[in-house]
Amino acid sequence: MNDELGIFFLQALEKMVEEVGRKRLVFFVAGRTGWGKSSTVNSLVGKVVSKVSDYEPETADVTGFEFEMNGVKAIIFDTPGLRDGKGNDETYIELMRSKVEKPDSMLYVSRLDETRQEDDRQVIKIISAALGERVWEYTVIVFTFANNVKPSQYQTKLDAKTKIIRELIADHISDKEVADQIPVVAIDNDSDTTPDGKKWLGYFVTALVEKVSKEGTIALLYMLTDSVRKGRIILNRKQKAIIRRKFVNAVLQSAGTLMGIGITVAGLINAPIIVGFAGGGIVGTLIGAWLSRYDDRDDDE
Repeated sequence: MNDELGIFFLQALEKMVEEVGRKRLVFFVAGRTGWGKSSTVNSLVGKVVSKVSDYEPETADVTGFEFEMNGVKAIIFDTPGLRDGKGNDETYIELMRSKVEKPDSMLYVSRLDETRQEDDRQVIKIISAALGERVWEYTVIVFTFANNVKPSQYQTKLDAKTKIIRELIADHISDKEVADQIPVVAIDNDSDTTPDGKKWLGYFVTALVEKVSKEGTIALLYMLTDSVRKGRIILNRKQKAIIRRKFVNAVLQSAGTLMGIGITVAGLINAPIIVGFAGGGIVGTLIGAWLSRYDDRDDDE
């Protein structure tokens, strides 16, 4: 049974890989002005592509930055800062609607050290009204300026802010569980680590893979492969396990097959046909980078 499913998996993956060359990943970043959206774009891409200013909002348009990583094309839209005090929200929303089509993921950016809720409330209301509640299914919440919070207060602040933002999002969607499932990542664009001493980039990438659209999963994983192999992105075992599950489920779901047929993700990956696969090209690269040397203990860490 495992071998049969393994063969089916390889066939389905090959079909998805055919789309990688034609797929352009689409991301966009939304949030209030001054909350670090442009810096977050630069952190995601790995180089400065979006201008950053500490004094005036730099983004007054929906600006798309095209880039390519490991042969995969992508565009990330840095959107104007909502609630900028100039009454431009409706104009900005229309720009979003007209320029950003079928995004694979949205990054909702808010400052971890921001204590006022009203700005988040209004920004979330505007995004929901303009882009529809479905956009939250593909969203990662990113809290910036993490190191502005004292280490002794960090976890308490992070937990409280997470609860607040998820509740604000839940007010604007019919399925409240969607809000509870949005991953949250605290980052600091001026440091590799957060106040707890952990490197945040691996958590950021894992959350992005976890919530990217099903159609964008394989392209995103292939895009990240070189960065992981070269050590720019370091993932721990738990993060790799989360990504493996998303990888397998995306392939099987795209092929019209759901998990729940009496076989675990680990069982499929450990099938002899997968373990012994030594193919080349994108398929071989993906399996070698994300599915090889799988260990059930990964899921427990």
